[in-house]
Amino acid sequence: MASFPAESARPLEAHSTPALLGQYAGILAELRARGVIRTANAPVGDYAEHIAQQVYGGTLANSSVKSHDLLSEASQRIQVKARAVGRASNRTTKFSTFRSFEFDLACFLLFDSRTYDLIWARELLPDVARSLARHSDHVNGDHLTRAVVEREGTDVTAEFRRVLELAGS
Repeated sequence: MASFPAESARPLEAHSTPALLGQYAGILAELRARGVIRTANAPVGDYAEHIAQQVYGGTLANSSVKSHDLLSEASQRIQVKARAVGRASNRTTKFSTFRSFEFDLACFLLFDSRTYDLIWARELLPDVARSLARHSDHVNGDHLTRAVVEREGTDVTAEFRRVLELAGS
């Protein structure tokens, strides 16, 4: 289980909400310009895809492609799932929904929500992911929990951390 440092002071508390949102928009614009993120959504998913591309090589798929996020240099279709979690999150936290299992490898990244530091990275083959996933009629898809992925996935954290250190990301 990940450990989190003690809460720190709130250096931004004096800023107004509109000022903070303006800074956030500026930060997202800069991350887009650097090629780290591709959308205006919360950056964890785009950041995870960016890191996965550095690990596996290859090309990021268009956002409209539902079956995979990355086509690796080895021609593997890779689905990338990411979550940013804080101390209060528990092991039943779910990764985003699978709409398809038409990929060759699922890669899961777990980040600290306050620092975006990588906590761990895991891989699952599609048949394993499908067998462990729980279907939700509400979202018409399947999902995996943090605990299941952490327990059943192949640990590839070292490879991801190595790339992060080399890239200075």
